[in-house]
Amino acid sequence: MSTFSRISPVNQFEKDLQCVDDFDLGITSALLCAIQIEIANNHQLHKDLIDVVKRAEKDSRYWSSKGKSRRKERQLQWADDSNNDDDIDSSSGSSSIGGGNLKSKFTSWEFIRDSISDRLFRRKYRMSKAQFNLLCDKIREKIGDDAFRIKNTQALCGYTKVAIGLRMLCGGSYLDLIGRAYDVQSPESIYKYFHTFIDWINITFDYPWVLYLKQLNTNNEDKLVLDKLDEISANFAVDSDGSFSGCIGAIDGIAIRIRCPTKEKDGVDDPGNFFCRKNFYALNVQAICDRQKRILWISPPHQGSSHDSTAWAQTGLHDLLAKLHDVLKERGLFLVGDSAYPISTYLQVPYPNAKPGTQEDAFNFWLSNSRIQIECTFGEFIARFGLFWRTLKFDLERSCHIIRAASKIHNFLIDCREGTVEDTEFLRNLSYEEVASVEASATSNGTNTEEDDDITYPLVTDNNAPKPPGRKDTEFVERRRGGEELRDELCTTLLANGNVRPRGKRMKYNHFGHAYFE
Repeated sequence: MSTFSRISPVNQFEKDLQCVDDFDLGITSALLCAIQIEIANNHQLHKDLIDVVKRAEKDSRYWSSKGKSRRKERQLQWADDSNNDDDIDSSSGSSSIGGGNLKSKFTSWEFIRDSISDRLFRRKYRMSKAQFNLLCDKIREKIGDDAFRIKNTQALCGYTKVAIGLRMLCGGSYLDLIGRAYDVQSPESIYKYFHTFIDWINITFDYPWVLYLKQLNTNNEDKLVLDKLDEISANFAVDSDGSFSGCIGAIDGIAIRIRCPTKEKDGVDDPGNFFCRKNFYALNVQAICDRQKRILWISPPHQGSSHDSTAWAQTGLHDLLAKLHDVLKERGLFLVGDSAYPISTYLQVPYPNAKPGTQEDAFNFWLSNSRIQIECTFGEFIARFGLFWRTLKFDLERSCHIIRAASKIHNFLIDCREGTVEDTEFLRNLSYEEVASVEASATSNGTNTEEDDDITYPLVTDNNAPKPPGRKDTEFVERRRGGEELRDELCTTLLANGNVRPRGKRMKYNHFGHAYFE
């Protein structure tokens, strides 16, 4: 009993222990020993926790001091860069400070550009290095050097952002752009730079043809505007030796695939209106081009199920041309389109059911000779920008911005190639093997997935059948009568000049069966 007295020296407790049996005594002894062990363990745990907290505080003070020293060193680096531009080593993307080398966060654009051959650069970005520099210069001139960021030090420079945007627009996947290529590590950053590039393009470029028409609306004696329109007309009339003159643009629509719009993101109550007769969701994009395949005007935000004539009637350009119909008729200027559009004094369409060998058939040929330029423009546009080979996965507003920006880059490249054969030959020699090599490269890089949205689709021009007749108002009837009179005059002029449907062998075909004149 002396042992238990030392553990708990209470006299009453000692007297109580004398009254218990051996079993109860053993249980009590075991419980007391367990309590003593648990108390000792708690004391040791408390001591260990205190040591951990002390070490954490010590490490925090250490790394805080290291961070301050690194920030101070970086500030010195930036100050030195601003005073001496030669300190930046463009070949390695690093900066020299006090005899040591401090790597910048991103690889310099000069290093990325020089590591790509001229041929591969053109395949990746659909333009040469000289054209790329010219594009960047135009953007810098418009938005300013501060927004563009010329240097690639501790933030991504404008040149790399343009490269990322072009690669995405030309069909590259964000998966190919993440990592060592551009030192961007997240998909969110890739798409942020892509949308920044799209905004830059839309700010930098415009459609001067629309401005010409607006100036013509305010002052129909503006000689510069009339000369520009006459120049476009003369280019269209080259093949007919000037007989089919007066065309200032070719119009048509193309279906661009989009994801199913929603009310939350797009404000669309009935997504079915965007489901076209080709069995996919689409935007009916209306566009006008010249003979050099420049896109003079584009209007993307039309429902995929709408007819071409309906989409055209919803545009502001349709209303502007309706106001200018007297001026255009006096000058003999008009657009050309297929039978989906209503004929008027400013829009010519083919004769219906023209018999072979007749003068109406000859008119239809020469009208198609001008109108085919919009088909060729769509083919070149889609062939150049692989983003439209698949479904656009953006909201409707952003998709329209992307389509407009792509058309402006298309015009930029047309302007750059004028007087050369480089870009023309690239697209003329386009073949199934070229497309197959691009597809194989995309598959090997993990671009394509098993999702339906990543499947490439062919070019589709939608809703080009004649629209069923409906109730016509007086203004529509008058415009149609004037258009038919102009068509008859053009037909007579072609006949008088001996312009019939040619039977020669000037027409050639590329590997896709697309026709062009030698």
